[in-house]
Amino acid sequence: MYRLRYGSGWLSTRACQKKPIIKDRRRHIFYYDGLAMMNLLGRLRPLTFLTLILVAACTPVQTGQRQSSFSVPNGATVYFYRTQASPGGAVGVDIKDNGIDLGTLQDGTYFIYHANPGQHVFTATTDTASKQNIKLQAGATYYVQARVVRRQDLFQPSLVIVFDLQGQAAVQNLKRLHYQE
Repeated sequence: MYRLRYGSGWLSTRACQKKPIIKDRRRHIFYYDGLAMMNLLGRLRPLTFLTLILVAACTPVQTGQRQSSFSVPNGATVYFYRTQASPGGAVGVDIKDNGIDLGTLQDGTYFIYHANPGQHVFTATTDTASKQNIKLQAGATYYVQARVVRRQDLFQPSLVIVFDLQGQAAVQNLKRLHYQE
């Protein structure tokens, strides 16, 4: 039995068989008793439980640090990152290695690139392009910060190699992108 609130009093559905829902004439709002809501939730409990199970089953679970399938043995590891709230944050920075597209850095993101040792020409592109020559050594880890500066009507990118501790601290609070992994 559902109880409906009308004005300051309560009416049951038995008392008003022809009008199971009563509208408050002053506000034109339907009022239901909490008991009616509990009955409705009780009927929906199996559906809610099934939906919860399906959502949990479809959610990916990360178990620790993923190993890259493109990891180069005796290669170098390069972290490309862009800090949160950096100048020109709305503009993405495309990163290339010797003309091969690696990925795009948005504001507050980073990605890891595993490369063969040797000479590399990294290019950062927005409206214009900027190149950075780096000789990578086997087993070494590099942190490269992508920066964007607005000059007149163009966004000019640059790549800056930073110290390990500075780079490690910077990527801690950034969102990781999984390119080439």
